[in-house]
Amino acid sequence: MIKKFILSTILFFVISLSVKLIKPCNNGRLQVRENRRYLQFENGKLFFWLGDTGWLLPERLDRDEVKFYLDQCAEKGYNVVQIQTINAVPAYNYYSQSSMPNGFDFKNIDKKGIYGYWNHVDYIIKIAQKKGIYIAMDCIWGGLEKSGLMNEHEAIIYGTFLAERYKNSPNIIWVIGGDIRGDVRTEVWEALANTIKSIDKNHLMTFHSRGRTCSSAWLNDDE
Repeated sequence: MIKKFILSTILFFVISLSVKLIKPCNNGRLQVRENRRYLQFENGKLFFWLGDTGWLLPERLDRDEVKFYLDQCAEKGYNVVQIQTINAVPAYNYYSQSSMPNGFDFKNIDKKGIYGYWNHVDYIIKIAQKKGIYIAMDCIWGGLEKSGLMNEHEAIIYGTFLAERYKNSPNIIWVIGGDIRGDVRTEVWEALANTIKSIDKNHLMTFHSRGRTCSSAWLNDDE
């Protein structure tokens, strides 16, 4: 038992050390290894996903709290933070700014002199990048999509907005779904995923399935 504890402790510190040393942007883009079993950087260095779940980070924390939280994550060796980009339609952040003041019309989302919802998301991503942390962006939580708060057409508009805004951020991992089965309104998830991938071909994408289920049961053959 003691030996197992010692080995586990050593392994934890080895992983933590390697996580701190291997930063996003320094090793090329993140990709799936050829054997389909591991993640790696473009230069071949393996990537161990050590993630913390900060689901409501964009909505609950102000700028100072975001920085403090991400500082703590970096110090403890986390290299991914999983967030819900929006947890309501519309969502509101600490500054009472709406994610969708004009519904799914994002054409004039950035207002001069206003620190809007998506400006705050921008800030989170940039601070995380400086800390060597990937942001796994769950685009919209599954319960919202299941309730019909986003249809196929809206998914295309939303996916276009997200992909255009963040395609050049090196520390993004796209997350489709959100604690939901892959066979629930699949056409909407496909519209969102395919739209993002048609614009952004450089970032990984995954599906957050419901507990005790696996996305491969429905999406194993999807690109």
